[in-house]
Amino acid sequence: MYRGRYEGKHRKAAAPAHGKALRTGRLTTMVIATVLLLALAIGGTLAWLSTKDAPIQNKFLPTKVTCEVMETFNGSTGVKSNVNVKNTGTIDAFIRVKLVTYRTNDQGQHIGGTASLPTFTLGTGWVKYGDYYYYTKPVAPNQKPETNLTDSMTLIGSYMDTDGGKQAVDVMAEAIQSVPGAAVRAAWGEDFSIDVNGNLVVPTGN
Repeated sequence: MYRGRYEGKHRKAAAPAHGKALRTGRLTTMVIATVLLLALAIGGTLAWLSTKDAPIQNKFLPTKVTCEVMETFNGSTGVKSNVNVKNTGTIDAFIRVKLVTYRTNDQGQHIGGTASLPTFTLGTGWVKYGDYYYYTKPVAPNQKPETNLTDSMTLIGSYMDTDGGKQAVDVMAEAIQSVPGAAVRAAWGEDFSIDVNGNLVVPTGN
């Protein structure tokens, strides 16, 4: 006689194997989709950041070397005073000055006849070489030498010779960047140099 195991009338039938595999496949698909969405979101954020980053711009402003003569002249006494030169450029510069004298008539017109520079006391830090007076320290932008080329000089108000006229003195200034030394030598001569303190070394003699 066969004795089989009683399963009972209400025992549920086992779920088909392919149903479980279907649920597992859906879960895997959802995980992959989520990962892809995260990757796209991160990639989009990085792309946005890279496009929003502004490039660094380096701006180079050209240097300027200019100067301006500063002086006071009293026409009634013929005294020229406080003769100096201002560095109106944008970089430290060495200054040199040339004094040119000549005769003029009462209308200020240049006339013939010889004229010699009046005697004057040269300021500290100024050195004469050739036809120029050199200030040996570098002058910062918008500054002038610590001492005047001269505090005063008196011009001849009236020549008593046949040429006549009165004396005029023009102050002609030049500036050159203080570094490098090659710039100074190229502009003013190979005999010039700069010492360890950054001061101009003017040739001796002449």
